[in-house]
Amino acid sequence: MSTPPSSPPRPLPPGAPPSTAPGGDGAGTAPAPAAAPATAAGTAAGTAPATRRAASTAGRLGQDTAYVATALPLALVSFTVLLVGLVLALGLLVTVLGLPVGAATLGAAVLLGDAERRRLELRGTPLGPLELAPVAGRGLRGVLQRLADPRRWAALLHGVGALVVALVTSPVLVAWWATALGGVTFWFWDRWLPQEPGTVTLVDLLDLPVTEAQLYALVGLVAALTLAPVTRACAALHAGWARLLLVGASRRALTARVAELGARGTSAAAAETQALRRLERDLHDGPQQRLVRLGMDLSVAERRLADDPDAARALLVEARRQTAETLAELRALSRGIAPPVLVDRGLEAAVVAVAGRCTVPVAVEAVLPDGRPAPAVEHAAYFVVCEALTNVAKHAGAATAAVRLGRTPAGRLRVEVHDDGVGGAAAAKGHGLAGLGDRVAGLGGTLEVRSPAGGPTVLVVELPWQV
Repeated sequence: MSTPPSSPPRPLPPGAPPSTAPGGDGAGTAPAPAAAPATAAGTAAGTAPATRRAASTAGRLGQDTAYVATALPLALVSFTVLLVGLVLALGLLVTVLGLPVGAATLGAAVLLGDAERRRLELRGTPLGPLELAPVAGRGLRGVLQRLADPRRWAALLHGVGALVVALVTSPVLVAWWATALGGVTFWFWDRWLPQEPGTVTLVDLLDLPVTEAQLYALVGLVAALTLAPVTRACAALHAGWARLLLVGASRRALTARVAELGARGTSAAAAETQALRRLERDLHDGPQQRLVRLGMDLSVAERRLADDPDAARALLVEARRQTAETLAELRALSRGIAPPVLVDRGLEAAVVAVAGRCTVPVAVEAVLPDGRPAPAVEHAAYFVVCEALTNVAKHAGAATAAVRLGRTPAGRLRVEVHDDGVGGAAAAKGHGLAGLGDRVAGLGGTLEVRSPAGGPTVLVVELPWQV
């Protein structure tokens, strides 16, 4: 018995969806498997930010917990030391000993305040700057200056009052952590609790339609969900107390700061004036004289060109030599003003280039971080190295020299120039290093020269990394 031939498939009308019936060509089912990877990728992309947020919240919770948990013992130490010192100073006030004891107590308060500022910095909430009044005198005058500084008394108030803040935040922290951990895990350790006959639980007392484990689990869950904001609020209370008393400057400190900035501006202006005068002198004594001679030689060559070509040719050769020497001097002067290698490649490359041009063998050792200092700081450091190596080449009589560049733990740029010369160098007027002190002081840096007779000589400069 033969099977009738199957009829050809009927064409689909325009716009109709493709058939998914068995026996079809399967074209309509092709996109279905591709939807699964797209869904998985979307789920993974949505899960990653949530995971990062959870990790960030957990890390911040750990920081806040450690910060608040250590606040109480530190506050106890601070309260004890400062209160004992203050009472002792008041008791000895009838004698002269009360004043130095009070000043020492204020010094201890400042140190404890610095420790609190450091703890806040580790937590990730650094405080603003604190300016203490400078102490210029010694003996009784220095003691009175310390006692007259309101910022030191504010540090004392912070150290005493920190105990009150800690007595509020520490019980809250312990209670919240105990409620969260104890409530969530009550179902596990409840079996080991003694069960006395006739004991009335909280569930029985309130007649709640839940078990005791369910009630404590709910309370623990609520405490766990609110643990992060409560801990953050406790830490913020400590930070607010510190921000209120450990930030700012007294009037005398601001006056001293203004005077220091004025002195810096005066030093910077003096250094720039001296540099301009030196540049003018170098231009007058070098390129300007050569250009004058070049003009005279060209005038003589022009007059002799017709009647004495050989003499004119010799003058032109000399004029070309004078031009090359003038260009070399101008390049040397421009390197002292703003060398391109310093701008393009940084301080280390510029110092290596200067050391390579020095007539004395110079070793360069540079240990600098990735970030570059401020341009003004780089230029000042480059100028210091140039002047120091020039002094080594001209006056030191040294066989070798070394330049070291680095960054101090306090974040300042440190430049050291060593040589094994005869010594006797000084950054004073009339010496080869004159003018460096003003340039360094204009940026808030320090300059130290150690050069005993017979050598060796060590020049140390520290500059702020950023101005």
